[in-house]
Order: sequence, then C-alpha cells, then structure tokens
Amino acid sequence: MFLFDKKTPTTKGSGGSLSGATTFMWDDAAKGDNVMYRIPRNIIWNDNVVVREDEYAVFFRDGKVLTVLDRPGRFGLSSLNIPVLTELQRIVTGTQPVAEVYYVQKRELNGKFGSAEPLSFRDQDFGMIRLRIFGQFMYKVVNPILFITQFVGTKGISENDRVVAWLKDELIQQLNDALGELKKNKNISALDLPAYLEEIEQILLSKIEPDVSEYGIKIMRIAGLNINFPEEVQKAIDSRGSIGALGLSDQKQKDAFMAYQTGQAMRDAAKQEGGVAGAGVGLGAGMGLGMMMASQMGQTMQQQAPAGVKCPSCGINNPAGSKFCTACGYKMVANCPKCNANLKPGAKFCPDCGAKIE
Repeated sequence: MFLFDKKTPTTKGSGGSLSGATTFMWDDAAKGDNVMYRIPRNIIWNDNVVVREDEYAVFFRDGKVLTVLDRPGRFGLSSLNIPVLTELQRIVTGTQPVAEVYYVQKRELNGKFGSAEPLSFRDQDFGMIRLRIFGQFMYKVVNPILFITQFVGTKGISENDRVVAWLKDELIQQLNDALGELKKNKNISALDLPAYLEEIEQILLSKIEPDVSEYGIKIMRIAGLNINFPEEVQKAIDSRGSIGALGLSDQKQKDAFMAYQTGQAMRDAAKQEGGVAGAGVGLGAGMGLGMMMASQMGQTMQQQAPAGVKCPSCGINNPAGSKFCTACGYKMVANCPKCNANLKPGAKFCPDCGAKIE
C-alpha cells in the first residue's frame, strides 16, 4: 500500500481563515499492519492534526524531523501547543506549506518473510543442497525520529511496502549467516535443522538487532520457521529415516545409505542407457541393495534378540539351548545352568561351581 493515499478521508474544519482549515487524521480502517502513513499534502497554517493513542505524528521538513507528537489529542497549527510552531511562525505565514507530516504506528506489527531464491547449504550426507526457508516476524518502531530520518530523509522511502521489503531482505541475509554459523560451530546436517529451529531464531534475532536499531526498529520475535528441502533431497531423507528405523549404529546407517545412493545412481544410469543391459544394471543394483538391507536387518534382529548363548566364533547371541549358531553354524559349547561357565563336552560337573550337569 502506498502511503500517499488520496482516498484517505480528511475532515474539513469550520473555516475562519483565508486558507480554509483542514483536519487530518489516519483512518483506522486503513491502518492494518501499515507501519506509517504520509498526510496527502504538506500542512499549512491553521490546519489541524489528530493523533491517537497508538500512533506518533512526525513533522518533517528539509530532510530533518522538526518535532514528534507522541500523545493523543487534536493539535491546531494556529495555536502554540506545538513546540515547533514558535520557530515556524518566524518562517512561514498564510498558505505557505509548513511541513510534511507522517503518522507512525506505536503497536507491534506482524510480517512474513521467505527466501525468494533458495539458500545454499553444504550437507555432509547430500552435498550442496538448496533450501527455501519461510517464517514470521514481529516488529515495532521504538524511535520514530530515527525511523523517519533514515527511511524518508536518507533512503527516500515513504511507502510502507518498501519498508517491509527492506526488513525482509535484512532477515534473509542474516538468516543465511546464521545457518553458516551453526554449520561451522556444530557441524549440523540438513537432517538436524528441524531440531535447531529455536536456536536459529535466537541467532537470527541477535544478528538482526544492530542492523535495524539504526533505523529506530526493534524485531520483537521470530517464529514459525519452516524449512523446505528439494524434492529429491526429501526422498533421500525419507529413505535415510527408514534405514535409521532398523536400529543400526551410526556407521552402519551411513554405509547402508551410501549403498542406497549408489543403487539409485545406477538405476538412473540404467534408465538413461536403456535396453536389456541397462535394465540388468538397474536390477542388479536393486538386488544388491535388497540383499545388503536384508543382511543388515538380520544382524540387527540378532543383536537385539534377548540374551542367550553367545557364539564363541562370531559373537552373535543365540536363543538359550541352541546347539548350533544361527549366524555361522558353529557348534555351540554348553554352559553351566547355575554359573554360566563354559563346559567341556561330556562334563558331568561344572569345573567352577561344582554343580551337577544333567
């Protein structure tokens, strides 16, 4: 929304001067989440300015702020209830413009931001990937003099949309730095990012603070961060999660995932090559991956089985009473039922505790 809005209603005064007194106010229906509004024309002598509880009225002339009205009331430029009028009376008379007037909201405002272009992130599992990140921010003007001086006086910005666009650009820039800092300090992967959203929000708040404070703004909160992965990365994450559900060690998860990626690459190559040979490559990759996954699952199930007889050959736990190892086929050695000591074949008594062996 442009701040210079000729449709914003004004209320005519009762007259009494050659210029025709006009009363200006910021229409409540037009406020919304607009941070500021410029009165459609420069005010002149005898005009009136209405200020409400939730707004400032900033008088601006020749690149600097003359005064700020920060209390509610109706202020007439023909009276001396505005400090700057003493000086203005010496400068202007009659219908000559006195100053521009900008309304600025006091209350906390809401905004949304997102990366127009994906942010690059170097991941230890997926390599260089591109992320889209969206979120919400709450902000307020804490210094109306700095706000108008910097945006209107320095940047020449008098439109609400351009102020918010500037804020969004600053947030995305600092968000990119926050991800880099987190990656450097904690070496997190893309899979870890959802668990660090609150920390990312706090890092972003601390980074953005010095940038926006120079403009009289304070970012109150960052919330609702949402990270979107590319489709191919999302599929790989889902596959990695399925592998993790097997209960494998971190190293075996990585090995299994690398085998999965290799199989996917070979299948893709087979599709491009076509023909019987290509189909054979894809089928072989799929069978190899299936056998590897079956082996990993078998080992996992054996490792997670209840304690029983441990095979002295391969170390896998076997159900109590097993005569042969279920993994390698090794003939199991009997154990004492009382102290679990190893027994020699044919032993009638335990060599450790003396228990009779039946």
